[in-house]
Amino acid sequence: MELDSIFDKICINHRLVTFNKIISALLFTCFSVLTLISQEVQSTVIAKSGDGIFSLLRNEGIEIAKYYEEFIKLNEDNIKNGSHLIVGQEYKIPFAPDSFKNSGVRLQFPDENEEAIFKNELASLKRIDSTMRNTVYYLITNSGDSNNVQNEIAERMARKLLQRNARVYLMNFKRSDSLDLLDLTSVINKKFLKHKGHYQRVLVLNTKGLASSSNTNVTVYHNAKSKEGRELADNLLMVIGKNRIKQKSLDEYVGVFKDFESVSFAKNLLPTLTFVEMGKKSNSDTKSLKVSSNKKNIANLLTNGILLDYSKLDFEEN
Repeated sequence: MELDSIFDKICINHRLVTFNKIISALLFTCFSVLTLISQEVQSTVIAKSGDGIFSLLRNEGIEIAKYYEEFIKLNEDNIKNGSHLIVGQEYKIPFAPDSFKNSGVRLQFPDENEEAIFKNELASLKRIDSTMRNTVYYLITNSGDSNNVQNEIAERMARKLLQRNARVYLMNFKRSDSLDLLDLTSVINKKFLKHKGHYQRVLVLNTKGLASSSNTNVTVYHNAKSKEGRELADNLLMVIGKNRIKQKSLDEYVGVFKDFESVSFAKNLLPTLTFVEMGKKSNSDTKSLKVSSNKKNIANLLTNGILLDYSKLDFEEN
């Protein structure tokens, strides 16, 4: 399989060697040092006319019932009559790692700046349930797509996962980025170590002319040596294919990485990698599934495949 995709665009002439043990040790050391010397920056917000504690916390993407009392304690000197805020007054916001603001993060490259995925829509996000608690997903897209189709699909997926209490990192790349596989691997592995003990998966989304037709081909690939990658690929295809494919025929629809860059990337990542290709069918022998190219439909199918994959793991453990 040739992935004229994100890998070709960010790894031209780049060759990785196997460095799992070395990179893991270095990252663990760096992370440990950073943890000791870093502190959470106290976030603040200035109250505007009409603001109350509920609206202030809601606009920060914070669960009101869980952090209301902490907000009161942090700001007790600037709250009147037990709950009234003062217009123009600066208020401290409780640190909430599970807030939509902190658990849904867009990583900007090459400087690795972080911002909330839905920074202007935090108040509109609602928690559906906590079925995906302690899960972390890295959604990687190639923003060379002129229609930003991949980004729209990834954001729809991120919203659905966040509403079920997952943590999501969106990583978007442009052709002009000087990022190579080693940099990308390092960034993801540092996050993996930060969330060590959680269920973590990397999903790369790539499209080829997805917006040009009403239907699109979907092909899923994984690392041949990854049992977890194969399981996620199978579950994605079971949802995408619905009643069209049976368990015994999944081998015909699941592809494996064959090019050097993809194999090396998967091999050196700490979390499991799965690749979803949408749009024009590649020259691979792997069969593809044809689905509606509607972005909402594709995002729903991929998210439901992720949910199915995690539910099976949760069931097996119990």
